[in-house]
Amino acid sequence: MRVPRGARAAAIGAAGGLFAGLTGVGGGAILVPLLVSALRMRQHAAHGTSLAVIGAGALAGAATYARTTSIDWPLAMTLLPTALLGAAAGATFVQRIPAIRLRALFGAFLFAVALRMALPLGGAAAHVDGVWRLLLGAGTGLAGGLLSGALGVGGGAVFVPALVLLFGESQHAAQGVSLAVIVPTAAAGTATHWRHGSVDGSVAAWLALGAVPGSAAGAAVASSLRADVLQRGFAAVLLAVGAQMVWSGWRAARTPAAQVEGTPTHDAG
Repeated sequence: MRVPRGARAAAIGAAGGLFAGLTGVGGGAILVPLLVSALRMRQHAAHGTSLAVIGAGALAGAATYARTTSIDWPLAMTLLPTALLGAAAGATFVQRIPAIRLRALFGAFLFAVALRMALPLGGAAAHVDGVWRLLLGAGTGLAGGLLSGALGVGGGAVFVPALVLLFGESQHAAQGVSLAVIVPTAAAGTATHWRHGSVDGSVAAWLALGAVPGSAAGAAVASSLRADVLQRGFAAVLLAVGAQMVWSGWRAARTPAAQVEGTPTHDAG
């Protein structure tokens, strides 16, 4: 029996939300591939639609973290301004180039970050203050925002490692800050994608039905896990997602352009 499209979208949203709450990443690394494969959406539409629902899921996750862990709001505000600019710029930029190429490059980046996260850090990271803290925050926010808008992800794959490695935040604290920044960042990127017609509003609504409770559940589970377990799990997820992105980029190089974009978003059922 064929599962209705709305039910499939809600299940995809729940998977992405659970992933977001557990790892502090927006969930787009799960949502985008599933939207393309399970709902047969075009690549650009999958990115825009994913980003539209990521903010809702991140809000639920951030609220849970705020109740169980103190979120460093001043640090979040250090990242936010450039993250907003980066998200809008990334969402505009991706309209002009094949998104699959960006995914392959991002996959290689995820590999590097995951390997660094998986290795022992050799002591706590240095705490930066003053102008260096502002500059690092601005750079981190811009990088995460650009990737968020371009790839339809939350940006947590940049935010979380940077907060741990550069700012000396614990894994739990970094994930809470990341989710707090993702909420407005996703909104900025979504607005740009919407103007370019790469957001499917009906699918986004179904995704949100699953993503909001999924994210809250994931955040609740994460608060009870040890930081080292979360950090290794986060690295493993990044390796897996990076492999998928690099593979899709290699496959795209051997596939006609029309097939790379996928089939139209219309899907009976």
